[in-house]
Amino acid sequence: MKTKLLSIIIVLLISIPVYSQYRIQKVNSSLNTSLDGIVYALPQTVVRLDISLRKTERTPGPLAEYSSEYLGVNDYIKSKSYTYSLVDIVLTSFSEIDPEQIYYLQFPTQKSKDEVESSFRLSDMGTLISYNAAGPEGPRQTSSSIINQTYKVYNERPGFDYNAAYNRKKVVDTIIRKINIDTITIDRFVFRTSWANLSKKDKANQAALKIQNIREQRFNLLSGFQEVNYGESIVYMDDQLRKMEEAYLQLFLGKETSSIENYTVFIIPVENERARTVLEIENGKSVEIEFKPHGNTALLPEKPLQKENHLYYRVPEKTTVNLKYDGKLFKSVDLSINQFGKLLMAPLDNARLYFDPNSGNLLKMVRR
Repeated sequence: MKTKLLSIIIVLLISIPVYSQYRIQKVNSSLNTSLDGIVYALPQTVVRLDISLRKTERTPGPLAEYSSEYLGVNDYIKSKSYTYSLVDIVLTSFSEIDPEQIYYLQFPTQKSKDEVESSFRLSDMGTLISYNAAGPEGPRQTSSSIINQTYKVYNERPGFDYNAAYNRKKVVDTIIRKINIDTITIDRFVFRTSWANLSKKDKANQAALKIQNIREQRFNLLSGFQEVNYGESIVYMDDQLRKMEEAYLQLFLGKETSSIENYTVFIIPVENERARTVLEIENGKSVEIEFKPHGNTALLPEKPLQKENHLYYRVPEKTTVNLKYDGKLFKSVDLSINQFGKLLMAPLDNARLYFDPNSGNLLKMVRR
């Protein structure tokens, strides 16, 4: 009787399907990976900031010290200075593997006869795409696009037009020679011509006269003094005269030049760091980034219970990213940040799993 009962139990045990066991472990330097298995990683979010700053430089003119004397103005640039202003910040994101979330999935040492083949599909960077997925394509892999913006800056030359000009002047000296003949004195005038360099005051005088002359020419042109019908060319002539006047005025008043400076900063958000300074500017101002999670994963467990025949995936955290300039909010963007999310485990038995390779989240599970 006992022998018959034992035989029945053995038959029942044989008839029960036996499933192989997958074991998962986090990769470290002491992990033995000599057994068959695969290594996969969960992705982390990297934030890219393309910051554009406008630098405005104020340069005094070479004849600035004579502005009051020849032009009668006191509002001119007296010393060299520059200021910065924020033009734009373009925020984009992409995924890379998280070095803290790399796992080794060990294949079972023994496999039952009735067990079907298992397949794992990974992305180019080593994140999961699917497990036992039906169809050759599996889920669509989203690619992160990085936007490169090019600013074309129309900037003036750093120097001053008309400052490099003819620098010589003719100097005529009059020499009076007195000739005495008896009681008669005769003055004999001798003129000696030489050349000398123009002083800064001479240059200022010439530039001021040029400004006056250009304004007179513009007035005569616009008032029809020449009584000539120039047609549409009068617009061009007036514009060129205006530019010449502006160039001569800059010799006294100074000029402002602006340029665009582009900076690219890559940031890996860290769980315990909610804000940081990403760029410090020479004028004492700075660009800061601040992360404010929405809490969509707050109810999930902090750490899932590790099980066999399961693998890790991660639910990303929806986060508001605030970009600040000089302590004031400049732009706010909503973004899913993978490393702010929570880890969960997905079963492998009788399942087809589809993952987002850029977030590490489980998109779809089909149970057989």
